[in-house]
Amino acid sequence: MTSRGRATVKDGRQQPKLGRGVTPVKALQQLAGLGVTGALTVVGQPGGVIFLRDGLVNGVESPAAPSVDRLLTAAGVVDERVWETIPSRPARALVEGGHLTAAEVELCAINALYDAAWFVLSTERAELRFAPDIEHWLGAESTVTADQLCDHVARQRRILDEVHPSDVTDTAAIRPVLRPGLDRVLLSGLQWEIVLHADGQRTPQDLAGLLGRSAYAVTLDVRRLAAAGLIESPPPTVDEPPSSSAPSSTPSSSVDSASVPVAPAPSPAPSPASPPAASPTPATESAAAGRPVGSAPVNGGGEEFLPQRVPGTFTFEDPATDTRRHLPAGVTALAVLPGAIDKAPDDTLLKRIRSALQSLR
Repeated sequence: MTSRGRATVKDGRQQPKLGRGVTPVKALQQLAGLGVTGALTVVGQPGGVIFLRDGLVNGVESPAAPSVDRLLTAAGVVDERVWETIPSRPARALVEGGHLTAAEVELCAINALYDAAWFVLSTERAELRFAPDIEHWLGAESTVTADQLCDHVARQRRILDEVHPSDVTDTAAIRPVLRPGLDRVLLSGLQWEIVLHADGQRTPQDLAGLLGRSAYAVTLDVRRLAAAGLIESPPPTVDEPPSSSAPSSTPSSSVDSASVPVAPAPSPAPSPASPPAASPTPATESAAAGRPVGSAPVNGGGEEFLPQRVPGTFTFEDPATDTRRHLPAGVTALAVLPGAIDKAPDDTLLKRIRSALQSLR
């Protein structure tokens, strides 16, 4: 490779210069058209590397998406110690060692390729570099064309925008909403894992690495949860500036007031005509604090209120209407998120339920 960023491919042709303003998609299409073999490095956020073999894409890596070894280890298919013993380009070694079949290796490699490609090709204001004659470390035989990869990424982006047009939660830390304003919610397994592990510090990409799941699938379900009002990004913390007011210094000639005993003031005698003060009730305390009757402040204060049980019953009072979260457009009191139901109802179970209801008449 020359100092100006041009390299010569095997047939003697030159690849185009990857200068400023060239997007990762455009660079990939140009390199694929020349049939090169090498690694296209995309420097940026999140960035990554695209590996080509004779103009075909046979691997993509990104720090925002779990790699093949992480996916296989998290799924319990390949033990972590196995990766320390197999040589480089381990696809063949995994098959020969009986850990995976050839079809399983190719399927996992394709899934990881498409998963990481969405983040790499979506990197904005990226710096591009190309190193020839470098192949992917896995050594899998599966490949896709550049057009297939770009079309798939465009379709992924369109699906995300259809689910929820805001991309605020794509790369930001997320946390569950304390009071979503929904009576019941039906989630899929992955959505429940996201809600369970979202702590306000992990991003969707962190959750994907923690759970060993597809980073794009996690990002898609995070958008679904955000559209239903179940997930939010915590507001940025603002450090308060130190107070400029300093306590006034006491002159050295002043007498220490703590050393002078002060006689306590006598308490006024109660008037016989005045009635005793009534002890405050929970209702009056709630009214004085400006919160709904029958509710208690969370953590001793704040604007969020928890319901209290109605005395003598097993029901709870709802907080006032103005304190409840307004439901987003298109979301009912029972939110069934896409992906939560993936099986048809059992006809036998439905018949048994119908028979039980008929016997109660």
